[in-house]
Parts: sequence; structure tokens; C-alpha cells
Amino acid sequence: MTNYDAYNAQKVDKGNTWILFLLLGWSYGSMDQMAKQVFYYLTLGGLGVWTLYRLFTLNSAIKNYNRKLAFKVGLSSEDLIKLGLY
Repeated sequence: MTNYDAYNAQKVDKGNTWILFLLLGWSYGSMDQMAKQVFYYLTLGGLGVWTLYRLFTLNSAIKNYNRKLAFKVGLSSEDLIKLGLY
């Protein structure tokens, strides 16, 4: 398995994450932050405030998660540029 295969198997898909967030409020769980996801549900999305914040920061959170994952599996800076993560 190459580094690209490992990355593609674990990366967060932007479209699926947005659909899950808009329908179910699910976004932190997709990025290996289950405790934060449970807290999000228990506070009802921070009574809406946390939800509004997440609407504006979800794209950058996905990009940051995927960038960290790319470094973790051993992709180079040139690979990150090709993937649009820089």
C-alpha cells in the first residue's frame, strides 16, 4: 500500500461531512474527536452558537485534519500541494 492509498483510505470527505453535519450535526466524530462530538450533542450544539461557529469553520477543519493525516502517512510537501492541502 502506498502513502497515497493510506491517505485516501483515511481522509475526511468534504461532501459527506457537510451532508452529515447539516442533517445530523455530525462533524467532530468524522475527525476522530468523539468526546467533542458527544459534548456537542449534549449541549444541543451549544444552544445553536456552536453550530453557527461550525458552519463557518468546517471547511478549514476538514482541510487541517486532512493535512495532518497526510503528514502522518508520510506524504511530502510537494504531495500536499498536488492534493490542494497547502
